[in-house]
Amino acid sequence: MSVSRMAKTLSAPLALLPLILAKPLSAGEVTGLTTFVPNTPALAEEVNGNFDSVKSAVDDNDQRITDLEAKMLDGAVSLSAFAFSEWQASTNPNRNCHMRRLQNYAYFLLPEAFSSSCSMTAPVHLPQGATVTGLSCLVDDAMYGTTADSHFYPVTLRQLDLTTADTTGILATGTTSSNVGVQTLTATPFDPEAPELVIDNTQYAYTLMVSADYAGDVAPAVDGNTLKMHGCTVTYSLP
Repeated sequence: MSVSRMAKTLSAPLALLPLILAKPLSAGEVTGLTTFVPNTPALAEEVNGNFDSVKSAVDDNDQRITDLEAKMLDGAVSLSAFAFSEWQASTNPNRNCHMRRLQNYAYFLLPEAFSSSCSMTAPVHLPQGATVTGLSCLVDDAMYGTTADSHFYPVTLRQLDLTTADTTGILATGTTSSNVGVQTLTATPFDPEAPELVIDNTQYAYTLMVSADYAGDVAPAVDGNTLKMHGCTVTYSLP
């Protein structure tokens, strides 16, 4: 092939090269390019070398963006005990449930709460379109296995339908606190693709409910903070 034909053949790819280089790159930098002189024949290996350098930089950027997106796919919202408030079931609430916050936990006062089920709730703000993947709460049960055995009920993530006012539990932890001392109650979706696990802030508001069930033979001398709730975490993935 003559030099003039080679120059014509390579002129089109060379014309595209500035356009490729003009695209914004978020990470990798294009290096090692050959600078061509006007009216001078371009060697195929030099042109291919430039394209190889551009491809290497673009591939590097693509991998960095992929890695960044992978890191952004998973997230979590955590609530301390101080985000919770006492929940009342009706206009005639259980007068035995008096919630208190102390240090880094929340609890219900005893002996008022004996033979009672008491609850606390907190709003949860999750990203629109996220899918809930898990729920966990750190609690401390000092009454498990005693004669006055009391325990935490399932911790429930609930959605309030803002068109009907109906409230539905969409994810709950294990049945009760089942050990003595500090422990984590956890939950993972039985059906990870359940539609209610996809956050829709246009129709629903979301809350966490933590409930404690106190035995009827709780001694009056027992302190209420024998059942402590420290905080909860809701994990999610983004589409």
